[in-house]
Amino acid sequence: MKVLAIAGSIVLASTLNSLAADMAVKAPAIAPVSVYNWTGFYIGGNVGYAWGNADTFFNPLPSAAIFVNLLPQTLSPDPKGVLGGVQAGYNWQAGKFVLGVEADIQAADINGDVRVTPIIQNNGTPFPGAGFLSAHQRIDWFGTVRARAGVTATDRLLLYVTGGLAYGDVNYAAQTDFRPGGTTLYAANFTKTKVGWTVGAGAEWAFASNWSAKVEYLYIDLGNESTTVNPVPALPPFQVAYSWKTQEQVARVGLNYKFGGPVVAKY
Repeated sequence: MKVLAIAGSIVLASTLNSLAADMAVKAPAIAPVSVYNWTGFYIGGNVGYAWGNADTFFNPLPSAAIFVNLLPQTLSPDPKGVLGGVQAGYNWQAGKFVLGVEADIQAADINGDVRVTPIIQNNGTPFPGAGFLSAHQRIDWFGTVRARAGVTATDRLLLYVTGGLAYGDVNYAAQTDFRPGGTTLYAANFTKTKVGWTVGAGAEWAFASNWSAKVEYLYIDLGNESTTVNPVPALPPFQVAYSWKTQEQVARVGLNYKFGGPVVAKY
């Protein structure tokens, strides 16, 4: 009996060991979780819309009291329009934090015009005739060079703030036309490349291994511009000084392609 008991124990132990070994062999391996990594170079394109502040101040010289026919005043052309361009940049990721630099260049059709008639004199009465004041601003292209700093809400969703340098090509125009009730015209029209600053924020979603889509808002300030013009025909000492603001708000969507392997395995 003892021999049978010992033999049974040996068989049972052998069977249990065999089952345990078989279970260990057949147990499924733990699959790694793919985690997106934002580090790397990228390029892309964007389209958007802009609206701005181009307040234009009309200042009669040598003074409003002496230049009796023009009341100092501000016109608002309110430029707006579509834009589209390309961007390129580089990101560095450390944990949930992402730092980067980005540069973009945009073609734009951002225009604003305003015209008022009759001309109001310094005493508040209208100047006789069909004279008018007009102001205009147009941006044909602009660009930015910005830093970006963000955090990953999920491994594929980046929320960021951005800021840096802005520059653009701006056409300024204004006119004080007393004709035909009067004889003089004070006209300004010139184009200048302006440099300023920008700040904004955005969100970017990596929807594929190397592709991401973004939405972004930027506030751009290219500063003020001014000029003083003499009348045609000449009528010293009278002049009109014009000054313009150049501020834009931009909302745009974009698509980026990132070079290199964007996904790492996490167990």
